Amino acid sequence: MHLLSIPKWFRRFFALCYFLLVVFVFIDFAGSLKPHTIEWILFPQFVPSLLNFFSVGGALSIGFIIVLLLTLVFGRVYCSFLCPLGVIQDLVSRISKWKRRYKFTTSVPWVRYSILVVVAAFAIGGGVFLLYILDPYSLAGRTFSNLVRPVYFGVNNLLVKVLGVFDSYALAHVPFKGMPWQVLLLSALLIAPIIFMAVGKGRLYCNLICPVGTFLGLVSKVSVFKVSIAASTCTSCRKCESVCKSGCIDIKSQTVDASRCVACFNCLDSCRFDALSYSAIGRKSADKPVSEKSEGVVGNTSRREFFKALGGFVATSAMLSSMSALGAPTKVKEKKEHPVAPPGAESTNRFLDICTACHLCVSQCPTHVLQPSLLQYGVFGIMQPHMDYHSGFCNFECTLCGEVCPTGAILPLMLESKKRTQLGVAKFIKDNCIVHTDKTDCGACSEHCPTKAVKMVPYGEKGLVIPSVDETICIGCGACEYACPTVPFRAIYINGNTSHLVADLPKIQEPEEVKAGSPSDDFPF
Repeated sequence: MHLLSIPKWFRRFFALCYFLLVVFVFIDFAGSLKPHTIEWILFPQFVPSLLNFFSVGGALSIGFIIVLLLTLVFGRVYCSFLCPLGVIQDLVSRISKWKRRYKFTTSVPWVRYSILVVVAAFAIGGGVFLLYILDPYSLAGRTFSNLVRPVYFGVNNLLVKVLGVFDSYALAHVPFKGMPWQVLLLSALLIAPIIFMAVGKGRLYCNLICPVGTFLGLVSKVSVFKVSIAASTCTSCRKCESVCKSGCIDIKSQTVDASRCVACFNCLDSCRFDALSYSAIGRKSADKPVSEKSEGVVGNTSRREFFKALGGFVATSAMLSSMSALGAPTKVKEKKEHPVAPPGAESTNRFLDICTACHLCVSQCPTHVLQPSLLQYGVFGIMQPHMDYHSGFCNFECTLCGEVCPTGAILPLMLESKKRTQLGVAKFIKDNCIVHTDKTDCGACSEHCPTKAVKMVPYGEKGLVIPSVDETICIGCGACEYACPTVPFRAIYINGNTSHLVADLPKIQEPEEVKAGSPSDDFPF
């Protein structure tokens, strides 16, 4: 193997291994990876790490700083080594039947920088909607969670049936609760244009739209190591230009646009005359054309401008933690005045200001209560997770969503604190309850309430009992709403708290009350 081939093959091996690991994080239904392991796997993802740094802090939130340092030294290696969306584009480009020779494309800086400025301004003044729509990690996460995960579940369950024919039970059936078709459609519509661009234009999304790619491109302009062309040995054969998926090699001027180079190293071993090198600044400077040498003063000026821009970016990013609310919540048929944000969100506004809708919590939730929203949070909160108590309930003994959230939108809670965190309160609608309408026994809501906030009290003259809610000890876990058998509307539902509260401790039963009921039923799940 040619020595110049080593960087390319190392990049491919590392990127593919990391990519498969990230995919597995989103589709794993067996809990094979511990939350702390997932934290380390997602540690270098730029936008989640940046938001986590300003919202929570801590050692595991400095991944974006590591990425910036790597970019200052090696260029945009994040885009080729660590970005899952970048690997998706590379895979599409490689297997596409339309694969063609790439060519140099003129940079359109005003488009790239305009998108970056608009996204940053919107994030500071209005919310993270544009950021999570365009963030490469979040785009990839939603693709894995919403489009790949159902296929993975389906294949597993199909194999269960096939193996069952041969009396083999090596695999277990895994129930999968689907999500709204609108969410699936929107996820497909967001990834489809990127795949289409990758088919014929390689990394066009990365170098025209992606705000992370644009910002790291600014940093890479002053990176220590860059791909350069030696004018004395270059024959202008255009071989390197034809394999550059970023379209950043201009043979006419014998230059490489460092802001668009994603450090894929495809060009290095394509040249038969060793005219390309990936080396520190200053090497082979004598081989550069006169026109390139004359840009020294401009380069120094651009560096000063870059560091000014970098300082401004860091300063404005610090304001992310104080973003304003993202629109009024939308009422639903059960007259919920507020949607329910996950435990650890602290408040709806804080959650919406930090969550990038990567749907990792949706993938990891064991009861499937976390579902992507449609209009529950308003238009600018679309696809951000909410507690859907028609799909599941919040397990009284589970804190997984806060342990895996990469942005800090869902803070990790100690189990004792989580059991008293009041996400909302249960509201009872007597006219929907079958005890009232059908004059028959039920009590499903009370049986499944872990804090016994829902009690059955005497009702009518036939010895019936009907639910009564003690809102002071209700934590809004939704077990009552999920268990309620009435359709299409529940007789009991959770109305979310805009800011999470602390519920009172359940009252200790009197001795005669203990005798009347079974102590083992206090926490049925």
